[in-house]
Amino acid sequence: MSFPFRKLYIASIVAAMVNPISHFPPTPGVKSFADAWVVSSPRSQRRFVSTTMHYLQPDVPGMKAETQQNQMFSASPYLKDQSQAFDLYEPLDLKILLIDNHDSYTYNLYQYLSTMTQHPVKVVMNDDFPSWDAFLRNVSSQDLAHASKEPPASTLDHFDCIIISPGPGQPSHSSDMGIVLDTIRRNSDVPILGVCLGHQALGYVYGCEIKLAPCGPVHGLMSTVFHDERDTEKSCRLFDGIPQYFDVVRYHSLTVEFPVTLDELDIGPIAWCNSDVSSISDPTRKSIGTGENGYRLIRNFCDFAFRYNKQRKLEFETQLAPTQQDDMTSVLHDTVGVLKSPEDSSSIHIDTILSRSQNNHPNSGISSESYYHVIIHKITKESEHGPYRFPTPEQVFEEFYSCRHNSFWLDSSTGETRIRLDGVQRESSDVEMERDGCPIMNNSRFSIMGSDDGPLSRKIEYFGREHSTEQQGLYVTSGLGDAFDSNASREPDESGVLDMNILQYLRKELIKEQELVQTVNIATFCANSTRPGIILSTVHEFDDNDNCIPFNYRGGYVGYLGYEVRHDCSDGVSATHNESFQSDRTNPNVPTAAFLFADRSLLYDHLLDEWYIIGLAKGTFNKDLNVTTDTSVEKTITWIQDIAAKIGSLAVRQPLPGIDRLTKKIDLIHDLDVSFSPNRSKEQYQMDITRSHDEIRRGESYELCVTNQLTAELELRKLPLKKDHESPFGLYKFLRRRNPAPFSAFFSLYPKQESVDSPSRSSAQLSLCCSSPERFLCMTKARSQISHPLSLKACDFVVESKPIKGTAGRYTGPADNKEQLDFIQKVDSEIAAGLKQSVKDRAENLMIVDLLRNDLGRVCKVGTVHVPKLMEIESYATVHQMVSTVRGVVDGHTTNAIDVIEACFPGGSMTGAPKHRTMEILHDIEQGVSRGPYSGCLGYISLNGCMDMNIIIRTAVLTPSESFDKLTEVWQVSIGCGGAITALSNSNDEYEEMLLKSRAVRAAISEWSQNRGQRQ
Repeated sequence: MSFPFRKLYIASIVAAMVNPISHFPPTPGVKSFADAWVVSSPRSQRRFVSTTMHYLQPDVPGMKAETQQNQMFSASPYLKDQSQAFDLYEPLDLKILLIDNHDSYTYNLYQYLSTMTQHPVKVVMNDDFPSWDAFLRNVSSQDLAHASKEPPASTLDHFDCIIISPGPGQPSHSSDMGIVLDTIRRNSDVPILGVCLGHQALGYVYGCEIKLAPCGPVHGLMSTVFHDERDTEKSCRLFDGIPQYFDVVRYHSLTVEFPVTLDELDIGPIAWCNSDVSSISDPTRKSIGTGENGYRLIRNFCDFAFRYNKQRKLEFETQLAPTQQDDMTSVLHDTVGVLKSPEDSSSIHIDTILSRSQNNHPNSGISSESYYHVIIHKITKESEHGPYRFPTPEQVFEEFYSCRHNSFWLDSSTGETRIRLDGVQRESSDVEMERDGCPIMNNSRFSIMGSDDGPLSRKIEYFGREHSTEQQGLYVTSGLGDAFDSNASREPDESGVLDMNILQYLRKELIKEQELVQTVNIATFCANSTRPGIILSTVHEFDDNDNCIPFNYRGGYVGYLGYEVRHDCSDGVSATHNESFQSDRTNPNVPTAAFLFADRSLLYDHLLDEWYIIGLAKGTFNKDLNVTTDTSVEKTITWIQDIAAKIGSLAVRQPLPGIDRLTKKIDLIHDLDVSFSPNRSKEQYQMDITRSHDEIRRGESYELCVTNQLTAELELRKLPLKKDHESPFGLYKFLRRRNPAPFSAFFSLYPKQESVDSPSRSSAQLSLCCSSPERFLCMTKARSQISHPLSLKACDFVVESKPIKGTAGRYTGPADNKEQLDFIQKVDSEIAAGLKQSVKDRAENLMIVDLLRNDLGRVCKVGTVHVPKLMEIESYATVHQMVSTVRGVVDGHTTNAIDVIEACFPGGSMTGAPKHRTMEILHDIEQGVSRGPYSGCLGYISLNGCMDMNIIIRTAVLTPSESFDKLTEVWQVSIGCGGAITALSNSNDEYEEMLLKSRAVRAAISEWSQNRGQRQ
C-alpha cells in the first residue's frame, strides 16, 4: 500500500518571528515577521517543521517604520474588535507534546497551541527523562488505555505532533539537548515542529553542520524574508497566507550550513533572509515558513498535523483500493476545519477556550472561613477650624514607626508631590484627570506602613543556601518576642528552625492555615448616635459593592525576597542546584528573605489625602455586628480608635507646608564625598562584558544582566536620644527627596531587647532604603478592571508586570530664568526621544517582554497574556526609563500569589534570557557572590489574595558594624547596580550606565553622611 505523503518536511526558523501578544489569530491590518529555514526529507518519511516567533507589528498604510515599531504588541484581548478572533479557528482534535529546552519562550508557544487544540498541551522538560523510551513508558503508565499494551505504546498512541522549543546551547552538546535528538530520530512518522534550537537540532540530525553565524549574533535586528513554497500535494502549506518580502526581527547566533551540493542531503533551502539562508526544504524548494503572523504559522502546522493524522488513521484502519489513493490525497490537502464558516462562528466560546489546558493547582485558599477578620476604618476630617490637611506619610512614619526595631513603609513617593491646598473633597473621576503632580497615578496612589507591634504580628527570617550551613533555616518570631508562633502547626524542630523555605512557609500559612479572607468589615465610629459605639459593615471581597475600598491591601505579609530565593522556586527555571557560593562573602546580617506579618497597618491615599487604618483580629462577631464576642476584636477596635485620634492630633498641630518648600528643586548633582569600592573593578567588569558577548555569540544566551556591588563603610556621629537602628531612616528621607519613585520603600529589621526568659532567635540586622521605579508583579481583583470581553469570573485576578530596560540620564543645569529652563527642557526631551528610538535599548526591552510573557504564560489563562504598553518612556527625577507593561489573568480558584511569584521569580529584567542558562552564567561571572536583596522583590502579599511587589533596584542595604567609640556608629553600605548586556552593548557605555543607575543613591548617602558629620 503506497502512502501519498511519503515525503514530509522539516521547517525551522533561525530567528524571531512575530508573536501576537494577545494570542489571538491575525486581524486585518496586522502582519507578522519571521526569519525561517525549512527542510524536507523525501527519502526518510520524516515529518518535521521548525519555526520561531517573537512579536507583532500593526501594518498601517502610510505609517513610518519607527511609528509602527512603537505600536508593536498593541493587540490586546481587552479590545472588543479582537476578542472574537478565536471564533475564526476551530479547535482541532490534536494531541500536542511540547518539549521545553529550558527556554524563556516556551510558554508563549504553549499559549498559542492551547487555543488550537481540544486537548491539554503536554509540556515536558528536555532533561526530565534519560531517553525518549523512558518518557514514553512514563506516559503509557499514566494512560490506562495503553498501560498494559504489548508491545509498548507508540508515540502516536499519545500524541499527534511534537513541538521542540527554543533554548540555549548547541545540538552537538548532549547536555543541552536532553531527549531532543532521540525524539527526532525515534519518531519518523510523527509531525515535528522545531523552534530555534529545535530547528538547529533537526538540521543536525539531517547531517548539516551547525556553525556560528558569520555575521555574528543577530538579536533584535530587522530583515526581509523571501520564501518559495510551491503549492503541491506534497506541500505542508506552512506558508499558506504569508506574503512575500515580509519583515522579521531576528534572534539567533547559530546557522545551519549546507554542503555545496544539496543532492547529498534530503533537505534544501526554501526561504531566505537578505543574503543569508533563512529556510530550507526539499530539492524542489517546497517551502514551510511563516504565516500572517506567528499564530498563523503554528496554526498551519497544526492543520497539517491534523490532516496527516486523519489520513494515517484512515489508511491503517481501512483497506483502501489503489484507486482511492488520489481521493485521500485531497483529504490531506483539504483546508476544511482551518477556518470556521460564518454560520458556525458562534459554536466556540471564549470561556471554553480559556478553560482549556489549565493546570489543576492546589486550592488557592479562598474559602468561606478564614483565620482572621479584617477591620478597616477611614479617618474623617473633622475640625473646629474647618478643613485641614492630614499629616504626610513621612510625618506619620517618623512619629509612630521610625523608632521601632522592625518596621516598613511601602512609599509611593512620587505621589507626595500631589498637594491639595484647598482641602476640598472631589469625586475620583475628577481627580483622576489631574495628573500633573502624580504622573504615574496607578503606581503612586497609596503608601502603606506598619511594624510588628500587634498581638498577631510575626517576623519571618529565612537564610538560604548562600549563607553558612550553621545559619541556614527559617525563623519565626512573634511580635511579643517569642521564639516561635504559639500555633502548634507553626512549631519548629528541636533546633528552633522551621524545616521549609520561605515560599513553602508563605503558601502554607496563606492556604493551609486559611489566612485568606473573603470579607472586610468597615468600621464607623458613631459617638453622636443614639447608640454610641462602633458600626461594622461587612463587605464581600469579590462583590461589586466593595468599591468603597479603593485599595487592595488588607494586611498580611510585607517584606522582600532576595535574588537567591530563585533556588527555592519549584520550577526548573530556578533549579540551579550545582551552584556554589562564597559564603564568607555573604553578609550574615542580611537574610535571603524576610517578612513582617502586619496585623496593624496604616494606609495613605495620595490622590484624595485620606488615611485608612487596617487591623486584623481573631474571633467572631455577633449577628448584629455591633458587639464583639472576642477580646482580640475588642483590642483591635480600641487600637483603631487610639491611632485615629493620634493621627488627628498630629494633623491639627502640623502647619501646612509652604509653597516654596513644596516646589523647591532638589540639586540633582551632589558632591560624592563617600568613597565606594566595587566588588569587581572596572577592568574586571569590562572583561565580564567580553565574556557575556562570547556567551551570546555561542548561542548560550541573548541577554545577560551583569551586576556589581558598590560598598562603603560609614562612621557617623551618634544621634542624641536615638538608638543606632533608628539612623538609616535619616538616609531614606534624603533618598526619597532626591530620587522619588513609585515603588520606593523603607524596610527595617533588628532584634528586640533580649530577656533571660525569652531570648530572641533573630539574627537579622539591616535596613533597606529603596527608590525603585520598577514593578515586578501586581495581582489585583479582575472585577475591578475595565470591561473585559473574555467574561472574567468573580475570583479572577489580573496580574501585571512592568519591566524596565533602557536608561538615560536626565539633563540638569542652572535654571535661573525662563530661557535657561526652556533650554533644559528641550535638551532633556531630546534625550528621552533618543532613548525611545535606541535600537539597542528597544532590543533589550523586547527580549525581556517576551520573557515576562513566557513566565506569566505558565500560570495565566490561555489567551489572556498581552502587552497593552510597549517601550514607553517614563521620566523620573534623575533618569528616563523605557518601560513596558505585560498583563494576564489567573483563576483565583486554582492559582494564588505564591504560584505567580514562583513562575516569574526572579524578575527577567534582572537576569536576561533564556533565564535558566543565563542565571548559571551570571553566577559564574559574578564569582559566586550573592546579590542579596538586590534584584529580588519587595512589597506586600495581602490577605485577600492580591499582591504588589517591586524590583529591588536603586537601593542601599545598611547593616551595623561594631564601633569602638561610644560617640560613633559604624554602618556597612552596599548598592547593587548593573545592566543588560546584548550583542550590541559597548563595555565602556555599560560601565557608565551602571554608575548612572547608582548615582542618586550614592548622592543621598553622601548628603546623609555630611548631615550627620561623617568621621573620616
